Amino acid sequence: MNHIRIGRIFAACHPQDTARIRIVRYKEGDMRAVVADAATGARQRLILASSLHPTALTGTGSRRKSGYAPEAAPAEATPPATPQLQKPAAEMADWFDGMPGRQFRVAMPPRMLLLNSNQRLHHHRRAEITKVLRRAAWAASRGVPHLERAHIIGVLHPDDQQRRDPANWYPSFKACVDGLVDQGVLDDDDHTRVVGPDMRLGHVVSGSRLVLHIRDLTHSQAADLRK
Repeated sequence: MNHIRIGRIFAACHPQDTARIRIVRYKEGDMRAVVADAATGARQRLILASSLHPTALTGTGSRRKSGYAPEAAPAEATPPATPQLQKPAAEMADWFDGMPGRQFRVAMPPRMLLLNSNQRLHHHRRAEITKVLRRAAWAASRGVPHLERAHIIGVLHPDDQQRRDPANWYPSFKACVDGLVDQGVLDDDDHTRVVGPDMRLGHVVSGSRLVLHIRDLTHSQAADLRK
């Protein structure tokens, strides 16, 4: 099974399953592979190699409903921990409307489970999702320098064009901002250091994703925004 390679990311085939895994250990001919959560590297476990399909389609062209398939071609696969600090060609919006200061973009991996204030989750499940989001933001912000103060705009990129209130995803944005603190980008996320996160709705992205747009602030700029 030469499509199973260490470091490659597989996504669940079932359309309602957002799980993403990364191959940690596998040798050609092994019955099982060691995998971990793609976003965090946590929860290493064994999985049958036969459940890791070369494509998400069957031989007849139907979509598989079980197992996993490669998320992208090998040439396109990139580790989720790689910070995405530059604007891609598809995202030309200037979320800070020409305001001064250094700007940084921290994108979470697509297809992550997100927290919504309308959800009614058991506190253990909520804590688990919060931890994954926080860890993903920690990994994605490795290239961002330490900032004394920052203005943060959180952009929700949905996977369709339905109407949404992006403020409902505040618990997800809050977990991601905590990840910036864990990384050392910010000393804390209290009101003296952070303006925001202001929540916006972005363009459609397959699988949906959260992106933090961060602007470095001087003391006076932060004071002006808080007025």
